[in-house]
Amino acid sequence: MMERRSFLQYMAGMASFVWARDLLGQTSPAAFDPKKAERLIIVYHPDGAFLEQWHPSALSGSISTLPESLLPLAPYRDQLVLLRRLNLLDGSGDGHEDAARCLLSGSTNPAQGSLDVHLADQFKQALLHVGVQASKNQGHSVSFLPGGSEKIADDSPLAVYQRLFKGSGLQTDSADLALLKNVEKELQSFLAKTDVEREKNKLQQHLKQIQVLLSSSGSCSGYDLSSFAYEDGKKWDDKTAPVIMTMQMYNLVQAMECGLAKVATLQFSRHTSTIKMDYDWLNRWNNEWPMESHQASHNSGAIHAQQKKWVNQQLTTLFALLAARPEPRAGRTGSMLDNSLVLVVTEIAQGASHTRKDMPYYLMGGKGIAGYNPGRILDCNGASHSQLLYSMAQIMGGNPSGAYASAGLLKGLFSS
Repeated sequence: MMERRSFLQYMAGMASFVWARDLLGQTSPAAFDPKKAERLIIVYHPDGAFLEQWHPSALSGSISTLPESLLPLAPYRDQLVLLRRLNLLDGSGDGHEDAARCLLSGSTNPAQGSLDVHLADQFKQALLHVGVQASKNQGHSVSFLPGGSEKIADDSPLAVYQRLFKGSGLQTDSADLALLKNVEKELQSFLAKTDVEREKNKLQQHLKQIQVLLSSSGSCSGYDLSSFAYEDGKKWDDKTAPVIMTMQMYNLVQAMECGLAKVATLQFSRHTSTIKMDYDWLNRWNNEWPMESHQASHNSGAIHAQQKKWVNQQLTTLFALLAARPEPRAGRTGSMLDNSLVLVVTEIAQGASHTRKDMPYYLMGGKGIAGYNPGRILDCNGASHSQLLYSMAQIMGGNPSGAYASAGLLKGLFSS
């Protein structure tokens, strides 16, 4: 049996552990469910797509070829699920604003909040909502708090970095880390002294929790963003958008690896966007002057298709970062990408017609999730996107809430 004095020391140590754990915004790690995703990243891009160069000709089956706008995703084809014939709500309606409001809430009146906010609240974490020119104008967010007010994205990657890795979390040389190491040492000592099986099991569980924190603490200093040519005074400059997007993706992946967030939203610009994607091989496409995103969606399918190809090219940085990082969750195997889902969405299907039918959505990742089979095209057969929201809540181990709470699972997305 453990002596009373030792037990009191142990309890004091565990109180310190709880304090340190709460710095990371975590609850005690539970045994993982192989049918659940470890994290969800929602990526928004504005103004729909040029569907003729986004959707494959097939409605279902394997992904044999990728259309022009999706060509950058070829290296990740085995992690990709392309959604066909999925409608925004019932597919009716017109205009961008109310479409953006219902995108993650499941209702044109987002008074009950949005999926990302619901899940973050259920996991008792702050929502990591980062942007690229997303907050330039009010009334353009895709995330909503209960009550219907907007959750505004943080468009400054430096401010996001400061908040995540300087204002909270454990640093490798901090007193927090020293405290955790002392608790680990005490637990190991108690474990060596007790011969009662029930007490040993409890001690081993607590020791494992401490070691999970220690294993992630060294990486919680964040990526070094100083190598990026960026300053906050230029965050509204269109030419700075690519580097901001890259920096935000680095912030996001590092925060998730550290356990600071299980849910994140990356909002690239906003609906009816004025951003001019005049970058790299997109430069002066077809000898035309660069167009704003919204302008291209109405006036040039070819340019809009190339803008969407550029967005997907940028997102391969996110997929590569997730694929390169081993899954940090104890018991899981594979990469972070294998155990995560990235949902890529926009508010309307095609800009010129404002249609809300056959939305250009896809999911990336999840190859390590039992009952989820990527590498295919899924025919949603006219289902509402509310079923997709419901399904994302379910696969994250959350409770579907708000306007999509009774939508039910999207048929065919998961195997029984």
